[in-house]
Amino acid sequence: MPRVTEQYIQRRRQEILEAAGRCFARDGFHATSMDDVIDAAGVSTSVFYRWFRGKDELVIATVTDVLRGMVVVLDDILEVDPPPPLADAVERVLAATLTRMTRDGHDTTALAVQVWTEALRNPEIHQLIAHCYEQLRDRLAELIRRHQALGAIPAEVDPRMVARPLFSLFPGFVVQRLLLGPEDPKLYAQAAQALLRA
Repeated sequence: MPRVTEQYIQRRRQEILEAAGRCFARDGFHATSMDDVIDAAGVSTSVFYRWFRGKDELVIATVTDVLRGMVVVLDDILEVDPPPPLADAVERVLAATLTRMTRDGHDTTALAVQVWTEALRNPEIHQLIAHCYEQLRDRLAELIRRHQALGAIPAEVDPRMVARPLFSLFPGFVVQRLLLGPEDPKLYAQAAQALLRA
């Protein structure tokens, strides 16, 4: 019998997470059953339960997978010297988020709203999201500090305070995309930059 590689194992796990994301985005966490996810992933029950012991564990893993991508993009941006303009950083985060959430013709951006709703009733999800969002705001504040060091942003500005409304551009983009139609990340980021300059 051929040996299963670690790469194969991780790929199967990711396929389950992506299937769960599609189901959760479409029907919400509570209306989605484990059988729904198993069918969508095209795996056997035994394979599924090898990875996830239950629905709560699957929800946590799905939320973590979605949120991790935004933090990774900002980490990559912070490695660039000199730092990119704020509009470019916003665009890169939005574009990467859309790429993660529109795979194989499936748009799962509605998952964000499901996650926010779940955070209001589930303390573990709330803590997970709050921790991730604090990481994002910390990285935005660091980006602002680097622009201050270059003289592009006034030194008297508090980076942590500016990071808060800057961060709100991300959920705002998702809400407008879901309720008002597609948004272009580049145009959205440029408009935000114009607003910041004003």
